[in-house]
Amino acid sequence: MKNKFDLSGKTAVVTGAGQGLGKAFAKSLAEAGAEVFLMARNLGRLKETARAIGEGCRTHACALDITDEESVKAACRMVTDTAGRIDILVNNAAVGRSSKRLEEETLGEWNSILGTNLTGTFLMMKHVGRIMIAQKSGKIINLGSMTGHVAMRNPTIGAYDVSKAGIECLTRLMAGVWSEYNITVNAICPGYYMTDINKDYVHEHPDFYEDSLKQIPLKKWGEPDDIGDIAVFMASSASDYMTGAVLVTDGGYTVW
Repeated sequence: MKNKFDLSGKTAVVTGAGQGLGKAFAKSLAEAGAEVFLMARNLGRLKETARAIGEGCRTHACALDITDEESVKAACRMVTDTAGRIDILVNNAAVGRSSKRLEEETLGEWNSILGTNLTGTFLMMKHVGRIMIAQKSGKIINLGSMTGHVAMRNPTIGAYDVSKAGIECLTRLMAGVWSEYNITVNAICPGYYMTDINKDYVHEHPDFYEDSLKQIPLKKWGEPDDIGDIAVFMASSASDYMTGAVLVTDGGYTVW
């Protein structure tokens, strides 16, 4: 029987691959057989990701600033010059949620977060999308968040939440527009995951962690490897009939 989750022969791009969920996405895609181009501003972290994935997988480190269109163009050229095509794009790179209330957020902070999270996603979709249109196939996976899916109880709501809601809209929009080119566009909207950065935050803010568990039906935070496998599904032939979907993976947080 054919393994629908086998990504052998596929070329994948993962932005923000130096740490956190991006690292988990890159690892899972590589282990499924894809040739993975790891992208972020910090090349040192990308090399650490490559080492963590292991020598048995094909990975490449590529410097990328998703807020700079010329950097995005150069990164796309690097992939096509090396592999000839791009089959999978995981739009993961983002900056984190502000700790300020909306009325305290400056215009500069607002523009910086939307410029990275939403505009950066747009730029990657624009230039990778052109490649996928030419080859008449592709899988795009955008990273939203449960914070863009529902209004959060935490009052520190601002640009991050709005940027992630915008990514949901962009996902649905382009799923329809690019369907004629055999390109699927879907989104993963994570809840709380125990990344290395979040481990440090939980250690420093144990009360926040305990309170969050009260709001999660499964009573735990997700593990990065779990969400990596979801990306493999969305990147594989098993999801060929799914486009415009927004998959919330939050342990049930948003059901209440």
